[in-house]
Amino acid sequence: MIWSRYNEFIQGSDKVNVLFNCRTRKWITFVPELYRLLQDNANNLSKIESRHPSLYKVLIDNKFIVPDLETEISECLAEIDSKLNSSKLLKLTVNPTLDCNLRCWYCYEQHLHGSCMTLKIMESFYRYIDTCLSNGKYEKLQLAFFGGEPLMKFDKVVNPMLIQVKKICNQYNVDFAVSFTTNGVLLTHRVRTAIKSITQNVAVQIPFDGDSEFHNNVKRFPNGMGSYQIVKNHAREAVIDGFRVTIRCNATKSNIHSFQNVINDFEDLLSQPNLRFSFHKVWQEADDDEFKSEITALKSAISHQQFTSNIHSYFGDSVNPCYGDYADNYVFNYNGDIFKCTARDFNTKNRIGHLNDNGEIAFNNSALIRTKKSLTAECPTCRRLPFCPICSQTRAESSDGKCPAHITPEEITLNIHQFYLDLSRT
Repeated sequence: MIWSRYNEFIQGSDKVNVLFNCRTRKWITFVPELYRLLQDNANNLSKIESRHPSLYKVLIDNKFIVPDLETEISECLAEIDSKLNSSKLLKLTVNPTLDCNLRCWYCYEQHLHGSCMTLKIMESFYRYIDTCLSNGKYEKLQLAFFGGEPLMKFDKVVNPMLIQVKKICNQYNVDFAVSFTTNGVLLTHRVRTAIKSITQNVAVQIPFDGDSEFHNNVKRFPNGMGSYQIVKNHAREAVIDGFRVTIRCNATKSNIHSFQNVINDFEDLLSQPNLRFSFHKVWQEADDDEFKSEITALKSAISHQQFTSNIHSYFGDSVNPCYGDYADNYVFNYNGDIFKCTARDFNTKNRIGHLNDNGEIAFNNSALIRTKKSLTAECPTCRRLPFCPICSQTRAESSDGKCPAHITPEEITLNIHQFYLDLSRT
């Protein structure tokens, strides 16, 4: 028997002594005497067994002590694989168009004016869903709309697709949920009413680039007018309508402080359980000490307000596998190209396959390569493996076959501490 490689001794600021395992996500709090016993004898387990046999058994039962290193790594990999391949949720993302009514400087997509999913591709998509749901594996279908701005094609693609997919779900007694990633400009009363008439299980993510001053400098209409007031009003109305609304705060060093004003614009709705603020660094922005200092200052400025957010979490939801890593997840582009996630541009050369007329996905070699490179050579022996936030897409793109994060052992230890703090706060 050996000490688990995923164990970490943690002494909090409140002097609480904790043994945490980042694979099982379990922890035990110890009095100082037992804490020292474990620290001093992690490499001499027989002494722990002889001194405290009941504790030794608890440690084995909860996998703080494991048979051997190879078995532990193998079980960890199997647990990850099982999670990614045994979901009863089928999540399909559709890009009705790659066109957009706004232009943001940090957007990685090449917007295609006039692009729109055809009726022929929509019908093939319905055949694909019918085949998937007919096997009885899935209990829920989540249909997500992305783009471009998906609501630009609400009448032509989104609404008829919602109606038809809902019918298929009803046929097979499968729960139906829908989500939108939208800039919010077209999330009007008419659109919301039409969506609600089909399903009440609706989530929307709306990006804000700071308060009105900052947001209007990024998200403008072709005539130069800013969109903040329109988007804010539609977001507020969506919360009142019962939609689960996530305000995605696209943070930079220059705009991070202004999100205090954004939060204030929703002050009367902050207690609503269907409103959440999610802070994300714009990917081109450096995650340096200046940025971290600005985050700290914002936390202090809004500490008196209570609302749901990820601002106090280091890893947040990223400790869960990326949605693109699940086997039961695909992105359907407007032209029938198939991708695994929305975090890369939708160039045909990057697709993993295409949707044929029979409603089947014809996969290509890129799909096989991505599967084979879902782990780097360093992954199996990394202590961060059970909660690694790096997706398989990024791993597959590693030029040297090594961890793209190039993280040090000291940084991994710090991450495990931060992961524990995230879990212990929930």
